[in-house]
Amino acid sequence: MSERLEREWLLGRATLGVASGWTVEEMRLVADLGYALAEQGRDKEALVIFEGLATLAPATAYFQSALGALWLRLKEPQRAVEHLDKALGTDPQDFPALLNRGEAHLQLGDRAAAKRDLAAAVAVADSKPGAVDPQGAARARAVLTHLEGEDAR
Repeated sequence: MSERLEREWLLGRATLGVASGWTVEEMRLVADLGYALAEQGRDKEALVIFEGLATLAPATAYFQSALGALWLRLKEPQRAVEHLDKALGTDPQDFPALLNRGEAHLQLGDRAAAKRDLAAAVAVADSKPGAVDPQGAARARAVLTHLEGEDAR
């Protein structure tokens, strides 16, 4: 790490990834490995990958969203919300983060927050036809409809 980059990192003007010389392509390749591990159900290994990536580039919504999804799968909804909040702070239209945070809030017993996130996820899905996973959009609609139906009773 050059002295200039080290100084920029210490002053908070550069990410650790930039300061230590990681390229976007290198981070993408490592993220692909983390995604593949998660797809295989190797969630704890994927978690290690994405925690490292989030350390290198903490404002990257995808890394935070992936961490949130993994913590949700590991039945740690509060930890999931922490990362999903960060992802949505960077990208408020992040559909997977909205859906996952809605489900995390539901697991935590906060129905109002769950409904807000699920309604936002449905709105994103409706505004971006074809850009959002259709199964995820159907799941968001189904859970939101269920919650609204329960509230109407």
